[in-house]
Amino acid sequence: MQERNLAYWLDLLIRRRTIALEVGTAVFGLIALVTLLCPPTYRSTAKILVQSNRAEYLVSPQLQTSAGETQIMGVQPVSQADLNSEAELLTSVYMVKQALSGLAEPPREGVGSMMLSLMNLALNLPAVGYDSLHHAPPVPPLDAWALKLSRHVSAEPVKLSNILEVSFKSHDAQWSHAFLQRLLNEYLAYHARISNDPEAERFFTQQAGILRARLQASEDKLRQFEVKTGITDVRAQKQALVNRLSALQSDAARASTAAMAAHEQVTELQNELKVTPLEIAKETRSEQNIALAQLKPELMQLKAERAELLARYQPTSQRIQQIDAKIAAAQRILDQENRLEVKEKSTELNPVWVTLDTNLEQAKTTEASQQAAVKALESQIQDVQAQINQITNNAVALAQLERQVMADREAYMSYVRKSEEARTAGGLNLNKILNVSIAEPPTMPLEPEFPVVWLNLVGGLVAAAILGFLAAWWEEWQDDRIYSAATIAEVSGLNTVAVLRDEG
Repeated sequence: MQERNLAYWLDLLIRRRTIALEVGTAVFGLIALVTLLCPPTYRSTAKILVQSNRAEYLVSPQLQTSAGETQIMGVQPVSQADLNSEAELLTSVYMVKQALSGLAEPPREGVGSMMLSLMNLALNLPAVGYDSLHHAPPVPPLDAWALKLSRHVSAEPVKLSNILEVSFKSHDAQWSHAFLQRLLNEYLAYHARISNDPEAERFFTQQAGILRARLQASEDKLRQFEVKTGITDVRAQKQALVNRLSALQSDAARASTAAMAAHEQVTELQNELKVTPLEIAKETRSEQNIALAQLKPELMQLKAERAELLARYQPTSQRIQQIDAKIAAAQRILDQENRLEVKEKSTELNPVWVTLDTNLEQAKTTEASQQAAVKALESQIQDVQAQINQITNNAVALAQLERQVMADREAYMSYVRKSEEARTAGGLNLNKILNVSIAEPPTMPLEPEFPVVWLNLVGGLVAAAILGFLAAWWEEWQDDRIYSAATIAEVSGLNTVAVLRDEG
């Protein structure tokens, strides 16, 4: 297959120069005509800084929730959602309509503007016919104008920043600048309105008054409870009672031990007293018994009479038996007495018994004293335990009252802070201090954004050359005649040996 080199394409352009020039000229002329007739479009731009907070301290320092806590501007980064929200608000039909209120339309002069108006009219005819067919309600001119201009307003976040670049384009440079300025003014005014509701401060102030009364009531209840129970420091008072209870229990244990020791001492002394005599013998003297001295001679006389009677009577006779009875009686009396002596004894108190008895009384006194101390200490222990139980129950009630006071105080302070925030917001709004600010005011466009004449003309030349070349190639492809060696090779499949040109 024969390759098509540069010479082939040059030869094609020379051979088809007429169609190439015609198409190229038409394309370039059309682009140049549109460029010259099209009215210029000017773009005015501005930059808006979006912040998370609009003041260094949102509320007064004394109303902070805790010491050292401050709400500093910029502590929370601006999210992409925040930027998108602001962009949607800026480009909304509502904001455009607010900016157009009282603003006159830009003047339309020149052939290009007339042609553009006719073109827009022609493009709107189908929509007008459709609305008429379906009896759609007519759109007010201001709304239609705002809807049209909203398509020319754009707000794009600048990468890696919290800045929005707002732009508007129209066919009048001064009108573009004026409209964008009005749009930004309306946008800031709208932000001031939505940032602070005048009723909010009154509402929060009213609620703060109600909560202040509730807080005072709960504080009075807590104060009365503290006065009634005498509680000042629950932890310290309970610890003091626990320490006192521990000391009383130690004293009671010692007193109980002492009482037990005294009881054992009493028992031991009582046992010793049982085996210790109360009195001890001091002197013993023995004397002859006078009764026995008188009875013995009588006994001897009776025995002598019996001997004499035995000589005359039988032993079984009555007389002998009477004398035997008297002898036996006298003998029994002698046997019952202390034989020949009578003893006289003298005694005195045992000093050991006296000492034991004295110690016993002292031990009994000590035992009674210690038992009384144990009972007294047990009573005190019960009282202290009752006080501990009471202070524990009071601590629960006190904690509930303190929690109620804390909750009421927090609710009250939250509404006070909200009221202060609302008041601060109102002051910031009056001074135009918002969380959005104009970082760069609208610029006055000096040159039109479209059309760029030199760029359009260069583009027209390039388009004319490309389309002219394509037209020449198309005409060459549609022609069945053979003009080149490459065409011969495509048709016959044979290589060309030589080309003879017609010089005449």
